[in-house]
Amino acid sequence: MAPLIGITGRSVNGDIFSGQNLHLAESPVDLFFAEYARKVALSGGLPLMIPMIDMPANYIDYLDALILTGGGDVDPLLWNGPSAYSHGVSRERDEFEVGLLEAAFEKQIPVLGICRGAQLLNVALGGSLEPNLPWDEGDRHCLRSSDRNERRHTVEFASKSILSKVYESTIEVNSFHHQAVKNIGVGLKSTGWSPDGTIESVEHENGRVVGVQWHPEMQTGVDLIFPWLVEQSRFKITK
Repeated sequence: MAPLIGITGRSVNGDIFSGQNLHLAESPVDLFFAEYARKVALSGGLPLMIPMIDMPANYIDYLDALILTGGGDVDPLLWNGPSAYSHGVSRERDEFEVGLLEAAFEKQIPVLGICRGAQLLNVALGGSLEPNLPWDEGDRHCLRSSDRNERRHTVEFASKSILSKVYESTIEVNSFHHQAVKNIGVGLKSTGWSPDGTIESVEHENGRVVGVQWHPEMQTGVDLIFPWLVEQSRFKITK
């Protein structure tokens, strides 16, 4: 049986439908970008989109792995950061995903955090974030591009890290973020860096939790991190 991989989304209002069907404007909409699910399916997993409903731990009881996806910024109040640079903040989403993450650690299932997901992982474990990476400095991490596959800069991985085994020592990645991991959370270590020194990946000491700052789901073909997650999800840890 294919392992069940939970994937987070976001909650928006029905007015995203460009003024059509005005009676739906205030209706809540669960929004999921399909590329995450497609890459999981192509890697042999069974994707499950997780609606943002109370009691997140109940979902984890049924999951074999969890993906925390990209999106708006983590509430700076959670990491004592400045609010001036933050946008797209949803405290509801933050709290829901922290609940998922805590339950995932309790059950010891694999977790993959992507972009915002990597940042949330770090904040949930007591770390902090770089509040703003200017688009015209360093490796121009948040320079907008219509090409989601555009390789913006390299990432070099620490030797013997999980990602060095997944990708080898260096890869080229796309980049769509203006915040990044700064001070590392408890149990995490930084394992990948762009040329300007920005932390691009973190890994937990349990060997089953990884956060990446780029968007592997947007790459052509199946990025190797998804088969890694599916393979990890097949191994059960019993207490």
